[in-house]
This record gives sequence, structure tokens and C-alpha cells, in this order.
Amino acid sequence: MSEDSIGLHAERAATTWPRFEFAELDGRRLTFEELGAWVRRAAAELVSRGIEPGDRVLVQLPNCLEVIVLQLAAWRIGAVAVPVVPIYREREVTQIVRDCRPDAVVTVERLRDRHLRAELDRCLAAADVRPKVRYVVGDAVVGWTRVPESDSPGRPVGELPAPAKPDECCLILYTSGTTSAPKGAMLSSAALVAATRAWERLWIGKEDVALGVAPLAHIAGMVPSCLVPLTVGCRVTILPRWDVNAAAEAIHRESATFSTGANVFLRDLVDHYERRSSQGLHKLTYFVSGGAATPPALVERAAALGMGAMRAYGMTETAGVISMADGDAPLERRARFDGRLLDDVEMRVVDALGNELPPGEEGSLVIRGPQLMLGYTDSAINARQFRDGWFDPGDIGSIGSDRWLRITGRTKDIINRGGEKFSARDIEEAILLHEAVADAAVIPIPDDRFGEAVCAFVVLRDDAATASTD
Repeated sequence: MSEDSIGLHAERAATTWPRFEFAELDGRRLTFEELGAWVRRAAAELVSRGIEPGDRVLVQLPNCLEVIVLQLAAWRIGAVAVPVVPIYREREVTQIVRDCRPDAVVTVERLRDRHLRAELDRCLAAADVRPKVRYVVGDAVVGWTRVPESDSPGRPVGELPAPAKPDECCLILYTSGTTSAPKGAMLSSAALVAATRAWERLWIGKEDVALGVAPLAHIAGMVPSCLVPLTVGCRVTILPRWDVNAAAEAIHRESATFSTGANVFLRDLVDHYERRSSQGLHKLTYFVSGGAATPPALVERAAALGMGAMRAYGMTETAGVISMADGDAPLERRARFDGRLLDDVEMRVVDALGNELPPGEEGSLVIRGPQLMLGYTDSAINARQFRDGWFDPGDIGSIGSDRWLRITGRTKDIINRGGEKFSARDIEEAILLHEAVADAAVIPIPDDRFGEAVCAFVVLRDDAATASTD
């Protein structure tokens, strides 16, 4: 089996950097060798419970090392990992369970005021799904098996099934997008490997330290906080939940060098560092901001603090970012473009009839390439969003002849006011230039005269004066 199979990455890392630290989370530290051994024990446990290649292992956990271990263990034996972000409640999880019909499930007894294990039991019953095994992290309860711990002897590890082939599905991630029900995006091992290589743009090496801020059950947490360290030998410090004070402390304590996530994380860090500018805190070298529009002014504020923040573009369906800046890209490019397309990514800008537009012209984006998902679990959605092998994400933008990408909106975010069309994103970015504004969202609303009018929702910064319409 090729080492490009994601299922072998933990074993390869354990052999290549056995004594190097892989991860730190809540004071727990794990070397690559310890990770590799834990993954093999967890894989053997899954096999002993009847989990076979192609079976689906659903994991709904908050950020903890077990999220990483269980996904890697599933991949090691050719099973399909189905991580589910904990923010999904019973309605969404029931839909997911009914769609993927997991053969194993993993969760925790409690998450703050929620009883996740009991919730998942109800979801399984509502969907009439009976998995082969139910795992719980922590103390075992009736009907649930305890997940093997990092230092437990576990079951004897014999010959394990081979991982999935690089072009086979190994991961299903559910994303709500613009629909009411979560959509299951099926990703291959090859797509995940290609997504990991995207980080070569930042010249990440084994001397670097990642800061994991996004959920590990999300592609934004999985790739930089798990797969990049396994690929290059760097270490990662992971936050159990977002807290800007804890993040800044971890960055300083662990000498973290890069991170990725939504712009809210970047904004909180910039605000924090501006308030504590005289304290000489260590800061990230790179912060890759994606998932939602990042105002140019925020990237510029980060640069003034010595942080190389940048906008990027990607999604679950592309296994993460497919455009990002190079490590030495100028500020103007990092702030006002959404990255440069990766070398093996194909993206076209087309008009309403599907005709390709010249470089620099704005239109609908369509994508294909090695990072693209195999498809959704729902074939009806595939029929709507794929055409001749090209995927339509519903975004509008332009691509220069130099392959730099600029996202200007979504097909559903265009405001048509009396025949004049305006980008909701452009208006949001204009509002965000105001020093008192922390966040803004713009939508169209009905207008008797012009058909549509602009409606803006604005969140003020904590230190801002009372809002007015002046």
C-alpha cells in the first residue's frame, strides 16, 4: 500500500520522528511514537468489535486527542471516519445518522450542560440504526464501551486490514451550507493528502508549531492540526475550546508559529494584542483566515502587530484551502485577494450560460482537481452542483492571469436594486472599515419601488459608542 494512503501516516510519522512531540492539549502531551501505538491499539479494538473496511465510524466529541486517534484508527483499517461537530444537535445528528448509518459511534458522556451520550442514543433510536459498537470517552456506561486510553495495554495488535486505496472514500464530513439538512461530503485519501501539501506554501517544517483553534471534527481543524504535523513532523498545541486569553497564552508558551480558522479568531487575537501591545508577547508568524469574508483592514491590523495574516479560499468539499498566499506574499495581496490557486487546482470563471470568461472578469466559479470531493452522499445534490466534472460552489469572483483569486460574493448574495446589482460582500467590507464595527452581515430585503433594498446587521466593538444612523 502506498504511503500516500492517509491510513498509514500515523505509522510513518511514528517511525520517522518517534521522540518528537506530536500534540499538546490541556496539559496532555503525546509523541509521534505514542500516537502511533495508540492508533494501532484503537484500530485493533475496532477490528475486534467487527468493524471492517468500508464501515463507518461516527465520532462526535469536543476537541480532545481521542478525536484524532479514532479517525486515524478508522483510516488505518480501511473504515470511513465520520466526524461530527458537537454544535450539531439532535435534529441534525439524527439526519446524519439516518444518512450514513454508522457501524460504530464514539462520543462523551457530557459536554458542559449537554448529555451527548444520551442525545446520540436517542438519535440512533429515531433513525432505527443499531451500530456494532458504541464507544464513550471516559468512564464506561451500560451499553457503551470505554475508548482505549493512551497508556492502556488494550487488545493484542496483530495483522490489521489494509487502509482504503487513495482514490476511495475515507472521510464523510457533514456541512449545512445553504440547505436545511446537513450534506455529506465524501472525501478520498488522495484529496486529504493533496490538501495537506497546500501548506508547503508557508514553508512549514518540523521546527514549526501549529495552534489548533478550529474543531478537530471540521476540515479547518483536521488538516492543519492533525495531517500537517503528521506529514512534516511539526507539533501542535490544541485548544479544547476558543478563548482568546488561552490562545494568546498558548501561542506565547509553545512558541506557536501558524494557525488557521474563521476570521473571528483572527479578530479576537488582533484586538487582544492591540490591548497588550507593550507586553512583548510572542505572536504567530502566519494566520490563514477562511470560511467567511475577512476584511482587508483586519489583515492590515495584524500586519502592524507583526503577524502575517492572509485570506484564503476553500471549503469542506475541497478538503480545505485551495488558494492561499505564499509565505513571502506582499501585504496588499494577502489583504485584498483570497490567495493564489494551488498549482494542481483547476478553477474557471463562467457566465450564466457556462461560458468561460477572460482573466480578471467576474462571474460564477467552478472547480475541479485532486482536492475535490468524490461527491455528496445525496445523488440529487450532485446532479445540481456538478456539471461535466466541474463543481459549482455557488461563489462569485475573478481570477487574474497570475492565478490570484478574489471572491466577491455568492450567487445568492447579489442584491438587485432596480436593475443595478450590488455585492453583499462589498457592502459588508465597506461597513467593516468603520473603527467602531466588529462584524457586519448584509442581506437583501423586499422593496416596493426597487425590488430589493440593502439591510445590514452590525455588531459594534466592545469599546464603541452607542450606535446611530448618522
